[in-house]
Amino acid sequence: MRKSMVSALLCVALAAAPCVFAQFGASNDSAQKVTLQLDAAAQKALVQLGGQMMMAGKAYEYDRELADDIGPRLTGSANYVKATDWAVAEFTRLGLRNVHKEGWTIPATWEPETLATARMILPHEQRLHLESEGWSPSTPPGGVRGNVYYLADLTVDGVKTHAAQIKGAIVLVDGDSIDKGIAGGFGKLFDALTEIGRRGAAGLILGIGTTNNAPSFVGVTAFDGSLANLPTGNLGLEDTLLLKRLLDRGPVEVEFSFQNRIRKNVTVNNVVAEIPGTDASGDYVLIGGHLDSWHPGTGALDNGTGAATVVAVAQAMMAAGVKPKRTMRFVLFGGEEEGTIGSIRYAEQHAGELGHCAGVFVTDTGAEAPKGWYDFGRADEAGALKTVKPLLDSLGAGGVDDDGRFTFETDESAFLVKGVPAFVLWTPVDKYFLIHHKPSDTFDKVNQRDLNLGAATVGVTALAFADAGNDLPHYSAQQVIDQLKAVKAYDQYEDMLQHHVMR
Repeated sequence: MRKSMVSALLCVALAAAPCVFAQFGASNDSAQKVTLQLDAAAQKALVQLGGQMMMAGKAYEYDRELADDIGPRLTGSANYVKATDWAVAEFTRLGLRNVHKEGWTIPATWEPETLATARMILPHEQRLHLESEGWSPSTPPGGVRGNVYYLADLTVDGVKTHAAQIKGAIVLVDGDSIDKGIAGGFGKLFDALTEIGRRGAAGLILGIGTTNNAPSFVGVTAFDGSLANLPTGNLGLEDTLLLKRLLDRGPVEVEFSFQNRIRKNVTVNNVVAEIPGTDASGDYVLIGGHLDSWHPGTGALDNGTGAATVVAVAQAMMAAGVKPKRTMRFVLFGGEEEGTIGSIRYAEQHAGELGHCAGVFVTDTGAEAPKGWYDFGRADEAGALKTVKPLLDSLGAGGVDDDGRFTFETDESAFLVKGVPAFVLWTPVDKYFLIHHKPSDTFDKVNQRDLNLGAATVGVTALAFADAGNDLPHYSAQQVIDQLKAVKAYDQYEDMLQHHVMR
């Protein structure tokens, strides 16, 4: 498809729910001048909520319950269902209204049923530290065995070029391979992975694990929750480097085996609850985060801290007796790790009311002390945040970052592409990326003070948008395209649209 044709398709897709754009009309330049109008009572409520969350906030305890008491929460798994029940029970206990689950269908759920076994056979026997990659099918009885073929060019054309070597082999790709494949977008990367199976590979090894031979999961779901077309393992760093060194000297043969529990076409639930606003406009703000996690750890930071923050803001609002002007809606999404599926389905299911959404506030970057918000290049959002900057500065979180690298990394994106003002909490991610998707994502890594600072930042900002006497415009379809181009995320969106990740 030519780029100009995709641009036209984007305009059509973005305009599919016309009420979403009912509030737009200001140009990007005039929108930059928007500031939130907060009266004295609203400003007092912000201080009250911030104090409640810092002095008596419950985010740390909520995260402990999710990570330690419930454990890892693979989308659609028994633990995930327990987590949704836990959230419904807590929202109900707190006295929120309209507490319920909203279902959507995932093509397949996936859970390891047996521990994986793997070994190198040639040039010598040695155990390999390999796990089944997420959403891989099981191996045949007895496992898969074959010569290793390292594929440096992880593109569809690269796979076709090396088809003869791939057939019957166990294909190894690593971070360098994936960097080349992902340059064209996640969809094209998954196209190449699928092509490896079509070309008759016996198996696939993602050599993307981390140090100490620990796995680091990404999932091979094509971002839609479907199963991969060949058995795929996730190999630790040191073993990956070993295989590559040995391949430089001669043939390498390996085998691996695992069994996974697969269920097809399963209903997965998001969890929704509200604190009704005092006005009757139907306007609302949305505080969200994903409830699902990967399984080698307990998902304490990805995204237990984010889910805990959502519930903790609700708890503090109720404890402080704060009554928002606009409704505050709290949503815990499933399926984020498989491609932000739960938030995309939510936005589709609620397309008719997105025009009433004054802002979406998502946290999914761990629990280091916050620095502020990602605004994804919307200068009007940065301008509006100046109204609450003095309060956020007291939390160390008065900054704004327009970096677009995380635009399609979490659940705000489903709303951003519809023109809704959307924010993601800005925290340092250097430590976070060392543990997320890995066995080390556990509760002992969470700092209570830092988590409270982040949760208070979310609560204070969301309440400011709920209580403001005005709101930000929703972007038009063309404005969204311009925004994505400005933060260098437009090509990613084209790729997602072409692969029907977003519709």
